[in-house]
Amino acid sequence: MKRALVDYDSGSGSGSESEPTNPSDKPEASSSVIRPPVKRRQTDDIGAQAPPLAPAPIPAAPLNGNSGTRIAPPKPAPNLTSPLPALGDRFNDVNPSNPRTTVTDDPSLHQGRQRQVPHIPGNWPSHIYIDWNPSSGDRELLTSLINKLKAEVKSAAQRFADLEGVEIHTALQESDVPVDRPLHISLSAPITLTSNNKDDFLDDLTKAIKSCRVSPFVLDFSGGVDWYRSEESTRSFLVLRVREVQNIGNAAVSSPNPQLTALLEQCNNVVKEYRQPPLYDSQDMGYRFHVTIAWTHARPSASLKQLTNSVFDDCKTMPSENVSIRDKLRTGSNLRVQTVKVKIGNYVTRFELRDKGVRLPVKTA
Repeated sequence: MKRALVDYDSGSGSGSESEPTNPSDKPEASSSVIRPPVKRRQTDDIGAQAPPLAPAPIPAAPLNGNSGTRIAPPKPAPNLTSPLPALGDRFNDVNPSNPRTTVTDDPSLHQGRQRQVPHIPGNWPSHIYIDWNPSSGDRELLTSLINKLKAEVKSAAQRFADLEGVEIHTALQESDVPVDRPLHISLSAPITLTSNNKDDFLDDLTKAIKSCRVSPFVLDFSGGVDWYRSEESTRSFLVLRVREVQNIGNAAVSSPNPQLTALLEQCNNVVKEYRQPPLYDSQDMGYRFHVTIAWTHARPSASLKQLTNSVFDDCKTMPSENVSIRDKLRTGSNLRVQTVKVKIGNYVTRFELRDKGVRLPVKTA
């Protein structure tokens, strides 16, 4: 039985590191909590007099002779062509989601998306995950895939009835404003904690990740693309399957993602202690790790899957490089995993994986 694909809108980023639990030992993983910034109340003093505006200069009229003074025209503003600096990787920990304006679920505000778990006051929606903030080149690549797929679906809808009305939405940007958003690899299903047990959960998860003894590792996106929809979900998801880049000379392993599997097993053990659903709790869990890049309300028909694979393998999707997106992702994109994050409500805690000095594998074509 397939588990529900994680339908959780999480942010990413980071916070300051905490001191080791045992001062005599170097920690296996350090954690820190990023709290949302406290908003200052805006005041509007009724009747307060606004500061006077500076009077505009009155230019002197042109006069004959040497009498009169001309006011020099203002200098034009400098042409600032340099791009704005990139936001730090800890920005989204402080701003993990849009502020809640109501406790009721209104799908019309979220492109028709519905909550899998209803909001209940006193409950804390939570999620364990690994962030991926794609580079500008990777974002351009994935955007090309999604835009090309949208165009192909629209064109083919005239010939295939199962594509009529299919609308694909990107997961690379926020729905309401054109702001890039980080993607993620889930290490838990959407879970719900309470005010009474959330602190204990965080303590238990910290101990579990420390005991896991997983060092930083490298992932690539050579697992291909796939559409997935669980019975519980109202959406279908376009996902990139991830694979760990193995050190040359290592013994063969039964799972393509042994480090991810070790982390997930520890997370599942803690989650089940709090009577929450585990993620990928099956023998094939190592093959199921992914990054969601797009979604649709439609069910993934045979025509949609065929079109997706065609666009993914077509060299014309990236005509400037004459290479398919599949090959481009396989040979050029990777993710160095150094941090695991847990979001409880709007509070994000990060766990740094201890670097044991093991040489990370170098990805080759």
